[in-house]
Amino acid sequence: MEDLFFRNDQSMIDYVDTLSEFRLPRWDKIPTLGLYMDQVVTVIDQALSPLIGFNEEAFITPAMINNYVKLGMVRKPDKKKYSREHIASLIVITVLKQSTAIGDIRLGIDTALKNSDPQSSYDSFCDYVERAVRIVALSTVCKDDTATMDFSFHSQHALITMAVCSFATKIITAKMVSILRESTLYSDTEQK
Repeated sequence: MEDLFFRNDQSMIDYVDTLSEFRLPRWDKIPTLGLYMDQVVTVIDQALSPLIGFNEEAFITPAMINNYVKLGMVRKPDKKKYSREHIASLIVITVLKQSTAIGDIRLGIDTALKNSDPQSSYDSFCDYVERAVRIVALSTVCKDDTATMDFSFHSQHALITMAVCSFATKIITAKMVSILRESTLYSDTEQK
């Protein structure tokens, strides 16, 4: 019964359509000029807004960024300006912190950077996030989704695959809860 509700709910269908088109900015699309803190927050919010736009919760704030710098997750800005590498790191952290412990994120970033350069690692991360979001989103409104993720634990990307699938599941679950709350509120108001 619940599955049919989401498969027939227009706001869920619209959200899935948005997620089907969702793209994170690739390395070469991230601003190269140094940005100040508020600009960085704006860039990250814009990049992630299709995923979380329905949610009132802030996914990145200046205080969070300062904490990531203090924890050594992100290197210090140069004269209060953040580079492309800072922004890419902050996008990765913002996505992964939704489902992964901060210490584990640092381990994952360090491991990824041992095997690849920052640009390739970041662009691959974007590919995995987009694929996971698309697959999980489509599964909420389509019965026959044939898209798959490689969950093979022999894959060097198994950790990132599992982490981004957790992220995708979390944001789509949050959207479903939001829809149910709105539906319940609408039903309660209608009955009065």
